[in-house]
This record gives sequence, C-alpha cells and structure tokens, in this order.
Amino acid sequence: MSRPVRWRPTPRGWVFAVVGVVAAVGAPFLGQRDILRLGVLLLVLVAVAAWSTTRSVQTLDLVSRSKDELVEAGVPSTVRLAVVGRARAGVRLVVEDSAPLALGGTARLTLPRLREGETLDLEYRVRSETRGSYRLGPATVIALDVFGLVRSARVLGDGVTLDVLPRVHPLADLTLGELGGSRGSSASASAAAAPDDVSIREYRVGDDLRRVHWRSTARRGAVMVRSDEHPGRPDVVVLLDTRAGAHAGRGPGSSLEWGISAAASVAAHLQRRRHRVRLLHDGAYDPPRELDETSAVRGLMRSLARLQPGQPDGLARSVTSLGRGESTLLVAVLGQVDEDDVAPLLSARPLGVPALAILLRASAWGTPDESSDAGLERARLVLARAGWRTSVAGPGDLVPDVWAHLTRSGSRGVASVPSSEEVTP
Repeated sequence: MSRPVRWRPTPRGWVFAVVGVVAAVGAPFLGQRDILRLGVLLLVLVAVAAWSTTRSVQTLDLVSRSKDELVEAGVPSTVRLAVVGRARAGVRLVVEDSAPLALGGTARLTLPRLREGETLDLEYRVRSETRGSYRLGPATVIALDVFGLVRSARVLGDGVTLDVLPRVHPLADLTLGELGGSRGSSASASAAAAPDDVSIREYRVGDDLRRVHWRSTARRGAVMVRSDEHPGRPDVVVLLDTRAGAHAGRGPGSSLEWGISAAASVAAHLQRRRHRVRLLHDGAYDPPRELDETSAVRGLMRSLARLQPGQPDGLARSVTSLGRGESTLLVAVLGQVDEDDVAPLLSARPLGVPALAILLRASAWGTPDESSDAGLERARLVLARAGWRTSVAGPGDLVPDVWAHLTRSGSRGVASVPSSEEVTP
C-alpha cells in the first residue's frame, strides 16, 4: 500500500518563503526588478526543494525487516532493515526506526547514494535491561534538500513487536529421585513401571504421527504415541504468584521481577532437560497443553515477557486450576504469603508428587515488616511439614543460589532449605 508523503519547510525554508513572497509582492511598488527576481528565486528554490525531496522519498521502499523474536533482558539484539530504490544526489536521506527509550530510542540511519533498484541492508542494535513487550517501527524515510529548506517524510512498512524476556540464569541439575515427599516419590514410581507404560502416552495435537504406537492404540482404544521423555521426567507446572499486593519494589529491582526471572530460569532449565513445562498464573495455564513442544516453549517465554501484576485472588484461582491427581512436578514461586495463602496448596498437590517452593520475602524489597516475615516463616513451615522443598529469597539472593539450596539433598529426601540470608554467618 502506497503511503502518503508529508513535507514541510524547515525554519530556513520558512524564512526563504516569507522573504520571497514579500520581495515578489513589494518589488513592483518600489520599481525594483532585481528585488522581484530575488523574491522569485527564493520561492523557486523552496518549490524545487519540495519537489526533489518528495520524489526522493517516493522512490524508496522497505522490502524486509528482521529481528530476534525473543530477546533476553540485558542482551543486545540486532534489528535489520532492507530498503530498495533510488537515492539521488543533492538530497540527504535518513531512515528513522522508532523505538522506545527502554530500547535505546529512535534509530537514525543515513542512506548513501543508491542506483535505481539497488537494495541496501541497514542494521542497528537495541538492548533493554527490563523485560517487556516493546513496539519497533514503523520506519520512516526522511529527505532533506542540500540547502536545508524542506523536509519530506514517508512511512515505510509496519511496526513489529519485540518481546524482551526476563533474565534466565543457569541452574544446577535437578535429580527428581532426591525430591520424593514423605509419602513417596512419583519419580521413583515411574522408574519402577514397565518401559512401555512409561514411554507411551496419549496423542497430543502437534505430535509426529510416525510416533504412533499401534499396539498400545489398539489395546487402549485411544491413539497412543511414543514419548520422547525418559522415565522419571514428568510434566512440570511452574506456579507463579503475580498478585500485586504480594510484591514490593519498583521496576527491574522489584520482587515481582525477581520472581519472574526465577520462573523463567526454572522453566528454561527443565525444558532443556526434556520436561514439558507449563506456566500457571492468575488461574490460567500458559501455554495450553495442546501446543507442540517448540510452540509451547516460545509461548511460555513470550507470556513471561508480557506478564503484568495480577489480581488479589490470582493465587487462589491458580491453586484451583491445578490438576488434582496429575503426576506433575510442581514448582511454586510465591510472593509474600502466610499460612492461609499456602494451605490450599497442600491438598492441591497430588499424593507423592515432588513439589518445590521459593518464597519471596517481599517486604525486604520495600518497607521491612516483622509481622509479614513471621507469616512467611509460618507458611514455609506448613509447606515443609507437608513434604515440600522450600527456600526463602530476598533482594540480595541470586536465583542460582536459591535453586541450589532448594534442590540440595536432605535427610529422608525432604528438607527445608534456608535462604542465603539465613545461612550467611
């Protein structure tokens, strides 16, 4: 679709135009032909500048735009543009690609002289320290004549959305056999099962039809496929507490951002270990179970990039949405909670299924509150006594350290793991 050209005189162009009009109008009354010629010349210069800059921006088009679909916070990303057309001599051409200040602001790229039909590849770098969803573009080509009298502009193409993911930290390996609850480990039970029972599961949308196990399909009356997952690698649910009231602090340094980074790190770590991971927040799963593995990973990460603070009942709705009786590993990243907040989690956890919880001392990100900290400690004890692995994190703790404490082997396979603040001498 052809975009209209917008042009306007620059401050210098307005001076030329005004002086030209005054000279052209006043010269006949003064009988000064030289002044009349000067006025006409000034007006002609402005008109020629408007024509040349307008023609220049009309001859250029944006033919492609490439970018990294998902970018981690703090990691530079390259945005590439390809323009085609002709850039005439005597006109300065600049391509501006609008971007928010969080990504470094609008990029300005100067175009050299181009022959008719020549394609030029342009690129610039963006970087954001804060996760989020940002709009890039649309790109605009701007032409300025050699005298600086007229500025013409035309929009090229459409904008795109760049999702900046939270920081993902490398985590220590998790051994499910070491996380069995006081009632037994589902991982151990899976390992004891027959190989066919473990490696065969029901068909999901997106599964390769070549993996259909016809003997099991005939026996069970439902389409069954060979699973790529090894025994002892159950599905994983990462429950993230996004309630605005359960977090403190602002911007990248808030407890919510710490929790989102922890959830992203856990999800990425377990996905690499071939677990099927789903994110649960505000009562809804992201992504749905029906997506294929590649789409599920991308959907989960994009959801984390765009996540906003949730409603006061978000945690309760998430607990209600937990599939009771499902053999899944449950990892909960909780904000400031008390024993009443975590009590529903005890019954939501299926019998013998491993469960881990990171509890954020959110008051440490804001105004210290002893009563809130006491409630958090009681919540930790309630979970630990029910067989959960627990760890408490503050603003000075690193995600890998908290995860290492959380997954460290304890007596009888159950341990309440202290935060780094608690173990520091």
